[in-house]
Amino acid sequence: MKKLLLPAFALLFVLAAQAQNNIELHLSPRLGTSAFGLNIPVSAGTYNYKITRLEYYISEIKITHDGGQEKALTDLYLLVRPKLDSMYDLGSHPDITNVESITFSVGVDQAHNHLDPATYPANHPLAPQNPEMQWGWAAGYRFVAIEGKAGTNYANTFQIHALGDANYKTLTLSTIAENHPNGDKTIHLIADYAKVISGINVSGGLIVHGSNGAAVTLLNNMKDLVFTAETSAVTDPAFEGNFVVSPNPAAAGQARATMTLPAGSDYRITLCDLTGRVVLNQAISADRQSFTIGESLSTGVYFVQLWQNERPVVAEKLVITQ
Repeated sequence: MKKLLLPAFALLFVLAAQAQNNIELHLSPRLGTSAFGLNIPVSAGTYNYKITRLEYYISEIKITHDGGQEKALTDLYLLVRPKLDSMYDLGSHPDITNVESITFSVGVDQAHNHLDPATYPANHPLAPQNPEMQWGWAAGYRFVAIEGKAGTNYANTFQIHALGDANYKTLTLSTIAENHPNGDKTIHLIADYAKVISGINVSGGLIVHGSNGAAVTLLNNMKDLVFTAETSAVTDPAFEGNFVVSPNPAAAGQARATMTLPAGSDYRITLCDLTGRVVLNQAISADRQSFTIGESLSTGVYFVQLWQNERPVVAEKLVITQ
């Protein structure tokens, strides 16, 4: 777990250091507790499926900051094609100090949904794409296009291309931004794409191109289920104890790990910064119930890990705000 988590965020640190006063959106793609990838088996309970294509639009992004002030990022459109640690530049905003929430919509707003894609520069997200994301002037853009294989030996094809002005969905997530030393900020969100087709049975194959039925369910899933702020822990399902860091975010010296640890094992807590540098490596006993984390930490993002018999069983991102 440690080997998987740290390099991605070390890369994120390097990328974010390239410009000042910029805000970036980091979408961490998941399939449940696993990293996202195309053609990876996903369990839907009674059957498995694989995603072979996933693309969607994000538009009308708004950042709430510094005591409820709102900053609309006008004319900014993202065409998301999920990959490991997807990064999106939200522009330079020196007036934003503390991010409080982010609002965005899945799809293309009505004012732009029916315009001619050929009028945009070739590198614009709303320009013609391959494969196509624009259905037609009257119908507009595909807000989400997901395709895959399901059923026995993955023999059945499913395609859901969801569109329609009435299905334009907006969500708001309370979150904070990671503050970099040069003034840049990164908003971290988790996108669990295993939830995109929650409640839609594709085991026998399904083709839906439009704005009704499964397309509506899918877009509601994008609004309600897929996105969360990246503050939750990743826990090994085999771990029988409990380990929680709170408050999170926290000021230096205020974060505590509260835990219930099964007896008969050796435990330690490690704390690493975004470069992978270990700033804490502390053995703890099985009867320990709480532990103060990093009393003299600098502002930034860290990874707290609980190790059981030299195996990482819990990893949690800790944000130190001051």
